[in-house]
Amino acid sequence: MASTDEISITKLNHDDLNEWAALFKDYIKFYGTSLPEEQYEKTFQRILDSESDLNALVMRERQGESQETKMVGIAHFFPQQTPWSEKQMMLLNDLFVDPSLRGKGLGRKMIQAVADLSKEMGCLRLQWVTKHDNVQARRLYDTMADASFVQYRMGL
Repeated sequence: MASTDEISITKLNHDDLNEWAALFKDYIKFYGTSLPEEQYEKTFQRILDSESDLNALVMRERQGESQETKMVGIAHFFPQQTPWSEKQMMLLNDLFVDPSLRGKGLGRKMIQAVADLSKEMGCLRLQWVTKHDNVQARRLYDTMADASFVQYRMGL
């Protein structure tokens, strides 16, 4: 995983529920929606379940001179099959960095950490979507990947 003196990117661990849930709630709120409260615990448990394909990386910022850290970013991702290759694709489903820290390259570091892990897992590519009006994120994404497809969603 990525690491600097003040920032580290690690896997989620059992003690992270409250910090992770707070960031995930902020992410859900950013997109103008909501989840039932119990869904946060269910999702957290799926991420920790070694039988599940749902993965997460979290970004932690060291607080001052102490060894204590604060979680400041989350990324959720999972592999998908494609009939175009025997290799899987990795879908970066959620990416969120604390708004007070945006514009400092942390989103790029999170995407690169997911890409590195995806490459280690033998994936064909990493892909993600964002809302068309998420201008700040799209400025970053446009420097890292192609956006040559339009996504359609049909609720079931």
